[in-house]
Amino acid sequence: MKKTILFNLSFVFLMLLVSCHKEMEVTSFENVTESVTLQSVVGDEAIISFTSFGTWNVTTDAVWLSLSPLSGEAGEGQVKVTAIFENNTNKLREAKVKLSSGDEVCEISVFQEIGDYVLPEKDEYLVDVDGGMFTIRFETNVEAEKLKVYTSSEPGSWLRQESSSRSATAETQEVTLNAAPNRGGMSRSAYLLFIKEEDGVQKELATVKISQLGGQVLESVDYSADGKIDTLQQHTKGDGISIVLMGDGFVDQELANGTYRSVMEKTMENLFTEEPVKSLREYFDVYMINAVSENNDFGMGYKTAFSCKLTGGNSTTITGDDASVQVYVGKVLKEEKRKNSLAVVVLNTSAYAGTTYFGYQDGNGKFIEFAIAYCPVIESLESEYFRQVLVHEAIGHGFGKLEDEYVYPEKGSVTTLEMQRIRIMQANGWAQNVDFTASADTVLWAPFLTDSHYQNEHLGVYEGACTYSEGIYRPSEDSMMNSNTCAFNAPSRKSLYEKVMKIGTAVEEVTYEDFVAFDIAHLPEMIPMANYTRVTSVGYPFARPVWVSGQRFR
Repeated sequence: MKKTILFNLSFVFLMLLVSCHKEMEVTSFENVTESVTLQSVVGDEAIISFTSFGTWNVTTDAVWLSLSPLSGEAGEGQVKVTAIFENNTNKLREAKVKLSSGDEVCEISVFQEIGDYVLPEKDEYLVDVDGGMFTIRFETNVEAEKLKVYTSSEPGSWLRQESSSRSATAETQEVTLNAAPNRGGMSRSAYLLFIKEEDGVQKELATVKISQLGGQVLESVDYSADGKIDTLQQHTKGDGISIVLMGDGFVDQELANGTYRSVMEKTMENLFTEEPVKSLREYFDVYMINAVSENNDFGMGYKTAFSCKLTGGNSTTITGDDASVQVYVGKVLKEEKRKNSLAVVVLNTSAYAGTTYFGYQDGNGKFIEFAIAYCPVIESLESEYFRQVLVHEAIGHGFGKLEDEYVYPEKGSVTTLEMQRIRIMQANGWAQNVDFTASADTVLWAPFLTDSHYQNEHLGVYEGACTYSEGIYRPSEDSMMNSNTCAFNAPSRKSLYEKVMKIGTAVEEVTYEDFVAFDIAHLPEMIPMANYTRVTSVGYPFARPVWVSGQRFR
């Protein structure tokens, strides 16, 4: 018995010696920076240093941080970390950067100091039909004389600011508002904007949405028409490319009196108003499916078929219940058709907004063409805004997987994380209307730059796209993917043409010559961009399309 115990103890001791020996072996990294701290300023930088004994790569899940470079060889290494967003919270922010070589992973902490912040008690307030006085409370570290609070509604309108006060013992403040009654209309919204003003510079720190119930909002009582499918157009060429139209915020009365169908038919007509899809319309199948909402209005207190929400304020973003949209598409199409289909959800509101979602994957992890475009009936059915935004979102982003070509000057240089996302898209044949090189010889649309057929379009390599002003380039000064007010430029038309041929006719490869022959036949004399009728913008530039990060297609 003693021999057995001694043997077991000896074995355990031997194993401990082996484990200690492994821990003492040379690792893949030495002299790794343990942590760095960034200021709460966009663009603030720090360096992570290390020595690597093999090839390495670095990653992070933090969206407020960019890394460069993302990989390297053995030897002395450095990674620059850059803050791409401010820290507008009341806590020190921390991110983990993972440095990997083989199976070994080192974690480095990156901290960001607290910046200016305003933290409202709630992001949205609901006021009843009768209106009245109410108070909004918030925390802030901004000095009282520098913090200004504004309402987005015009002076004398339904919402006005009565007073504000600040506690002397805590970083708290409150604003009292007065809402007028709204017995005779639909619901309405306004925004409370918290602005820091210093040395003539304004910085928005927070936005609160104030919604008021309306006195004329309708409620459905009959859902029997829900899910009914109508074919608005059938393809006469190719295999058929499916577009499924549906509405959100339409009640049973609006389906019964023909309003819903009129909206869907006008939506279809608007989709085919720009080349090349205008001349390729015969390849498309267009369906409408009824979606009966409980209410014909949006916001707190109301329910709609796809739970769409308009962010409002300075944002044109729309969110919706994507899973429910996919269920309705599934009522119309079988799985294989669904993978290459486009869903268009039209919101029963005149708000200026629009957002597209794509980047879904099938069960094998392969990216598919399916996309969801959300767009309101902006202003009215006959409005040019409605047509332009619908084409930009549904055809440009949703069908063509084209990127935005406009710029927010304050965004600066394109981030490493953004470059990674766009390159993933481009590897799938998407986002062919932007590039990261200024070279006219190697840019993605290089063949167009020396083609005499396209001299009138003034194509070139223009810096600024995807909201970034530096480090990323677009093919033309303006286009449908920029201001929405003019045609798709030639590289974008080529992407759309290729998409129709590949999905609608199963052609694997479309040559440049094939496209030019088609394009010249349908656009014999391209109208210079400057000659397009422009409409003065009514709202803010749109948010980027939403990349769903490989979300599984249902």
